[in-house]
Amino acid sequence: MNAKANKGLVGRFLSHFEKGSVDELLDMLSNDATWWVNGKPHLFAFAGLKTKAEVRPALDELFAFFNGGLRMELKSLIGEGDMVAVEARSYGVTKSGRHYENEYHILFRFRDGEIVEVREYTDPMHAVEVLR
Repeated sequence: MNAKANKGLVGRFLSHFEKGSVDELLDMLSNDATWWVNGKPHLFAFAGLKTKAEVRPALDELFAFFNGGLRMELKSLIGEGDMVAVEARSYGVTKSGRHYENEYHILFRFRDGEIVEVREYTDPMHAVEVLR
């Protein structure tokens, strides 16, 4: 697939993410996909490298914190070859009424129309503070 098609897949991915549609998100990942989030896993449960199988419980736990999902504002999108880089900002309200806004840089790598790698850079300490 070309960069334009891969950018379209990222748009679909972010749409599923906003809705908390875990099954649809996982369907976009190859069976050997990995998802890495910056941070120290002993301080931030979502940090570290996860396989596709390990991503499901992490996403279920993440989306369980929020009322009405987590809106993602796309700030920039750049694609070349099998890679797409995204700059985004999230907005959400937790079930306890706390406001969550975080910044992201996410790098996606594709193979045959599937996501094989996600590398997510965010502010893990903000997440820990709001989601505790």
